[in-house]
Amino acid sequence: MPADQVRILGEVPGHELRFEALSDKEARAGMEARMPVAYVDAFFRFFADGTMDESGVQPSLGDVTGCPRRTFAQWARAHADAFGP
Repeated sequence: MPADQVRILGEVPGHELRFEALSDKEARAGMEARMPVAYVDAFFRFFADGTMDESGVQPSLGDVTGCPRRTFAQWARAHADAFGP
């Protein structure tokens, strides 16, 4: 969830971050000001409506890289220098 990821990214350098979601109407208006409507429609079909999914099943990251999978929090801690002041 985006709100959890924002919170975790704030915890790494010791900051409190807050996620403030936009309504679909607000998000759509902002996106349509920057990109083609067809792309915005596809974004909403995939992320909001759940009616479009063109992704196939892929091997896990561990299978591809040979490294064990990590949680988002583990990844954020490993890259803490990228998030600090």
